[in-house]
Amino acid sequence: MTPPVPGEVCPPRHYTHNRVQLFRFSAVSWNAHRIHYDAEFAASEGFPDVVVQSTLHGETLARYALAWAGAGSRLESVSWRNRTTAVAGEALTWTGTVTAVEGARVSLDVAVLKADGTPCASGTVTLALKPV
Repeated sequence: MTPPVPGEVCPPRHYTHNRVQLFRFSAVSWNAHRIHYDAEFAASEGFPDVVVQSTLHGETLARYALAWAGAGSRLESVSWRNRTTAVAGEALTWTGTVTAVEGARVSLDVAVLKADGTPCASGTVTLALKPV
């Protein structure tokens, strides 16, 4: 990996969450709200399918930033704000842009976007890159 520079755009990551993944994430995060694993209940609450957990958006923001940074990099901080919901099977895209580089520390503006560009979550991730 060449040293990042402010303004550098990270390659986007396209993905979807399925119902099983959302059920499992609810289990490991102790999130018992039925909108995350019960499609009929989610529908009764006005959602077209089970809802992606807000904390899973945060995990995704950090995980894909770490994947971009490469092996040996470590997460220093992540913060995000949830903007709108996403549901199982919905096409999502992780995006990131380098905002600051201080030695081995890199800050990114990151987001999870719906197919139409609407942000589900946006925030910042700070990483310590593996020394070369």
